[in-house]
Amino acid sequence: MKFKEEAKLQLNFSKLISSLKYKTNAMATYRFIIDNEEELGEGIQRVIIEQLNYIKQQARIPVNIDLSTHEIRKSFKRLRAVLRLIRYDIGEELFLSENVKYKEFAARLSRLRDIHVIISYLANCFEAEELVIGEESFIRFIGYLNEQKEKELRLLTEKGVMEDIFKHCKRQLKVVKEYPVQNLGPHTIHNGVIHAYKRCLDKIEDAQLRLDDEALHQLRKKVKYLYNQMLLMEAVWPEYFVTYSSSLSVAAELLGDDHNHAETIAIIEETPDQIMGEDEKQSLIKSLTNERRHITRDLWPLLGKIFAEDAVAFAKRVKSYWLISRE
Repeated sequence: MKFKEEAKLQLNFSKLISSLKYKTNAMATYRFIIDNEEELGEGIQRVIIEQLNYIKQQARIPVNIDLSTHEIRKSFKRLRAVLRLIRYDIGEELFLSENVKYKEFAARLSRLRDIHVIISYLANCFEAEELVIGEESFIRFIGYLNEQKEKELRLLTEKGVMEDIFKHCKRQLKVVKEYPVQNLGPHTIHNGVIHAYKRCLDKIEDAQLRLDDEALHQLRKKVKYLYNQMLLMEAVWPEYFVTYSSSLSVAAELLGDDHNHAETIAIIEETPDQIMGEDEKQSLIKSLTNERRHITRDLWPLLGKIFAEDAVAFAKRVKSYWLISRE
């Protein structure tokens, strides 16, 4: 009888771990790419409209709130990357007003997304026996995190955040059709890309000098913008852009992992002592800090290879590929 009870408890615990893990979204996303057959303005407008429709779909009927939140935030990042590409053609005033809207809506979902990622990460680590924490403490800690997540969900529901996002994207579908994109061309590619690349170089230097969480967080965002711009142009010259965007994706993932570790440490530090003792807290923090060191050891050499040339040479090359593909 005792053996059966222990087996049942172990089975329930295994189900708990499995339920906490991150699951991919089976829903198809819209094609985030500009074809060689499209004019740049036409392609930009189509991509923005498709991303807005996708956000509407995810906000109106979430298949899974965690996955839908992730997809919505990803699409907002893509929209902001596109805006950065065309900012000098549409004008600074329009760029700033549109960018801040997308930024604010994405920010309203960031807390929920962070908690979900942290729970999933801890579940994977615990199953791999990489966390120095007992089962009881782990279950209490996950329960505490789920309570924080439930509070955030209630807050989002009470404030009607998803409904606000849906309505905003519906309005934006009309606004986008009025964007002044008729005269976009090779100069657009050059101006947008050189700015994104320069911002990455600036943030790399800043992160190496400051070595703090915020500097790395800002670098992650800038790398993501450049990554999305390269993703947008993959069809133009696949031999180059697919390889380069893949390298940027790896760098962004490393920076994202580091950010998740930093957020996890912050949450551990805020966790009440009755949930987790100080010794276990410090043990987890030490483990996470060591993992961050491993991440940065992989990160800096990779960034050195990705950003080996100056911004002018990079933008010139990207513009050249664009022009040749259109001949």
